[in-house]
Amino acid sequence: MEVIGVDDKRIRRIARILSRNKPVLEKLDLYDPRYYPGRGEPREQVLRYFIVMVALDHRLSRPGKPYEGYVDGEFYHGADLLYRLGKKMYDEKPEFYDPANLARLTVDEVKRWLSVDGVEPPDPEVRTLLLNDLGLKLCKLYDCKVSKLIEQSNNRLYGTLKEPGLIDNLRVFRAYEDPVEKKPLLLAKFLVARGLFKPVDDLNIAIDNHLSRIAYRLGIVMISGRLWDKIRKGEPVTREEDVLLRLVIRRAYRRLAEESDIDPGVIDDFFWIHGRKTCLRDEEPRCSRCIFEKVCYARRNKNFMVSEHYYYGTWYY
Repeated sequence: MEVIGVDDKRIRRIARILSRNKPVLEKLDLYDPRYYPGRGEPREQVLRYFIVMVALDHRLSRPGKPYEGYVDGEFYHGADLLYRLGKKMYDEKPEFYDPANLARLTVDEVKRWLSVDGVEPPDPEVRTLLLNDLGLKLCKLYDCKVSKLIEQSNNRLYGTLKEPGLIDNLRVFRAYEDPVEKKPLLLAKFLVARGLFKPVDDLNIAIDNHLSRIAYRLGIVMISGRLWDKIRKGEPVTREEDVLLRLVIRRAYRRLAEESDIDPGVIDDFFWIHGRKTCLRDEEPRCSRCIFEKVCYARRNKNFMVSEHYYYGTWYY
């Protein structure tokens, strides 16, 4: 029999640690000039930048094929490289992000933009289609203005049939159709943090591979049976299993935010950074620098030292 659910006892324990460390939890600097537009930039241009870059922000490295390279003499890997190249384009040619231009981009143009040192992101054809779809629909539905999409979101993430919220409106775009809403919630987090969108309802957590891996290692979710065997052995899961797992993981992190009384955006930032710097996937985890070292299941039992669940056939996360 398979069991999947949230471990409330573990969540309370992890939440106490988070609460004690609240002042020092690392957060993203969404004004870092290497990756994001600066203060005082035109609002529509900044909105275009974020909706495009988040649309492309899914699995960038594959086994044996890391997405990494040098830009202007500095080395970047994964999402850092994606956003560095995005910001470089924004600085040199901001009109690139005009939805009318996105609608007619070719695969070769996307490859040239996002390639460096002979390395390109996986599935450039898919990424091009996502940008074409995004541009076409922004022009058809919102007069080529992302600001109009925001205005028609009624200051809410989730709304009603008559008054939809931002997450509701984003579903029309193929890049943002994920049922677990990783990209929509990531975009919302960025826009809220930059003061570009001020919803009256609370953020949820954008679940990606780093947060999934940490959830399994900390034991804040309970998985058993054949599904846990798949995760432990690194076997691919099905689409249905992937959605089920990420929904439960999202609920666990939401409970962590509530129990620790920490903003969900801060929780999201901290665990994403923690997964990239400390609780590593492809290298030995740096447990000695981890605030959860004394309570982590994976630290005591190697059966929990899993990478994450694998589901490659997606552009959702």
